[in-house]
Amino acid sequence: MKEKMQRLLEEIKRDLIFLANEVEHNIRMSIKALIKQDAVQADQIIDKDKDIDKMEVDIENKFLTLLALQQPVAIDLRFIVGGLKMNNDLERIGDHAVNIARTVKDLVGVPLIKTVEDLPEMSDMACSMLHDVVNAFVHQDPELARSVCQRDSTVDKFYDEMIKKNIEIIRKQPDKLEQGFNAAKVARSLERVADLSTNIGEDVVFMKEAKIIRHGLED
Repeated sequence: MKEKMQRLLEEIKRDLIFLANEVEHNIRMSIKALIKQDAVQADQIIDKDKDIDKMEVDIENKFLTLLALQQPVAIDLRFIVGGLKMNNDLERIGDHAVNIARTVKDLVGVPLIKTVEDLPEMSDMACSMLHDVVNAFVHQDPELARSVCQRDSTVDKFYDEMIKKNIEIIRKQPDKLEQGFNAAKVARSLERVADLSTNIGEDVVFMKEAKIIRHGLED
């Protein structure tokens, strides 16, 4: 029975890693589609979301099976709790890729506001957090997870500065209001990717150390 549980745990870990890689790829591709104003690529990202949703449900069902059929010890139970939250956060990151892709479709053929040039850098920052926190999960590395959480403030600051620049452009060029609004929507999605990556980092610490570090509770 114990061997069966371990096999299922390893299978769930592989599934979570695969899901994380898929949503990171979709975020990166959505920003590339934005810069190229590529509606075809945007449609591909939107269509792939059905697969993301199915993966999330399949992983959740495996967790529930594990709970129903096994009696996990404390560390495995923490993995189940943290993993269920991580699974949900990854699906939500996938939704943000779709949100960006839909914005791309709204902007096809429309001159892009200058602040769009900032979005690839912001995407790299957020996706780097996601990539690193998945590594922290794979290696059960709480210190790497903490370092990812600390980087969230950098993304927040970048987002705030980008919005300020957006507002300044629109103040001088009111005809750019719609483009500015759409650029802000994309930036908000990327800021949420960083937030959700931070959530995953907090869950990794919980899995490994049984510590709740959100809201500064570790202090």
